[in-house]
Amino acid sequence: MGTENRQRLLSSQLRMAAEIWQGTVKDPVPADRCLSRYFFLNRRKVGSRDRKFLSETIYSAFRHKSFLEAWVESAKSRPLISETKKTENMCLFAATKEDLVTREDFCGAFHQDGKIYAALKEHLVPEGGGPKSKEEMMALLYSFPLWLVQRWIQIFGVHETEQLLGFFQQRPLLVLRANTLKISRKRLVDLFRRLGAEVNQTVGAYTGLVLRERRNVFDTPAFRDGWFEVQDEGSQLICQKMDPKPGENLWDVCAGGGGKSLALAAIMENKGRIVATDLRSYKLDELKKRAKRAGVFNIFPAELERIGELKIAKTGFDKILVDVPCSGTGTLGRNPDAKWKLTEAWFEQLQREQLAILEKALPYLAKNGKLYYATCSVEAAENEQVIEKFLVLHPELKLVPCGEKGETFFKLWPPESATDGFFLAVLEKRDDR
Repeated sequence: MGTENRQRLLSSQLRMAAEIWQGTVKDPVPADRCLSRYFFLNRRKVGSRDRKFLSETIYSAFRHKSFLEAWVESAKSRPLISETKKTENMCLFAATKEDLVTREDFCGAFHQDGKIYAALKEHLVPEGGGPKSKEEMMALLYSFPLWLVQRWIQIFGVHETEQLLGFFQQRPLLVLRANTLKISRKRLVDLFRRLGAEVNQTVGAYTGLVLRERRNVFDTPAFRDGWFEVQDEGSQLICQKMDPKPGENLWDVCAGGGGKSLALAAIMENKGRIVATDLRSYKLDELKKRAKRAGVFNIFPAELERIGELKIAKTGFDKILVDVPCSGTGTLGRNPDAKWKLTEAWFEQLQREQLAILEKALPYLAKNGKLYYATCSVEAAENEQVIEKFLVLHPELKLVPCGEKGETFFKLWPPESATDGFFLAVLEKRDDR
């Protein structure tokens, strides 16, 4: 493609990116749903190459938002510049951070000599009006809300917070789970390598593999045939910790799209039962499609409000997974838009909801059964504090240590585990009450 055509294509893509950004940044709906809606409504004019560019640009813009906004202000080429042009420039900067445009394309679109491009690649602080404190510097460089940086410094300390912010600013690698109902992990790794992909096995999850490069895995026969699912290693480790046995009866209370239900079904070799419910029942439609593709037939979607009518619920579940709705602070690398939509008040509200869901699930736990409380949050307010309050209300429960070295809780700290952040607590119903 010639230079002129490349510039024309880039200009068109930037206009679309600016349009999406202006809507998505104000919308409380997650970015992936905003993008899906835009692609559906504009399916006749947005091709696969555009979708890739737009998705990665928007996620990059959220990942580097405050840093890019500062660059747009400091690097604008004339005193008066329209808001639309500012937004297009920000999207151009975001695309540059993801290596979606070349130096030549950047300079041509932005009418600069390349100094700004070079500075962006070096991650330098824009000139003028710099931050006044360490917290402000971290909020700017790592593009995080200042209140959240200050909160984490109080909880974790400066060094740990900076490690966490740095990890979340990296573009996450794609992690898959081999569906062992259809294929072994070794065979799947060999398949991807034959296709020329750089792929490694995960260290902790025994069915996981990591793709070291960007690749559209969904447009492959292996995906259509259900040989793998996209699932972070941390999420896979939660399922391993549950150690479900073939023939057991499980309840996945907040199943959502069903990633953990599918992983549990594979571990159980399709034997036994997994009842899957969710606060939003429409989410289970996706689980039904995924289960069919994966060849899973021991998952039974049900309405949460009618769980007590099930015979299996009346006798009690051997294991209950309560993977509650949470702030998602452990997944801000994968969902960078979420950090800009969080508020401090959410943590108290979420804690009340989390306790309420535990209360709803507990009556259906069999004696000597185990309840697994999980979040993808790094916040004690949603993790240890919830369990402490729940145990005070229910002395019939006891904590079962589940950490790797015998610790009370299983926790994944992203900079150390190179996974999303996760928390797991295991509660067992005593048989002497």
